[in-house]
Amino acid sequence: MTTQRKSDTSSIILRATHQDAESICAGMVTESEFSLSGENMEFTLSSRSISDLRARWNSLLRGIVASEQALKAIRDSR
Repeated sequence: MTTQRKSDTSSIILRATHQDAESICAGMVTESEFSLSGENMEFTLSSRSISDLRARWNSLLRGIVASEQALKAIRDSR
């Protein structure tokens, strides 16, 4: 098994399902590439270093959580 270094090119894919997948993806336009099919969404992150990939992953997850919280607040206000 090869040991990965911080400077190695890396990528990660997150697949998830959400009833408001289109809205979640709309909020992630600037964060990552994504594909959307009904309630299924797939986010792809790539980077030239593991350190940068980790930072981008954290930003993506924070963005998804913030989008979900905003959607919940909108639903609850109706």
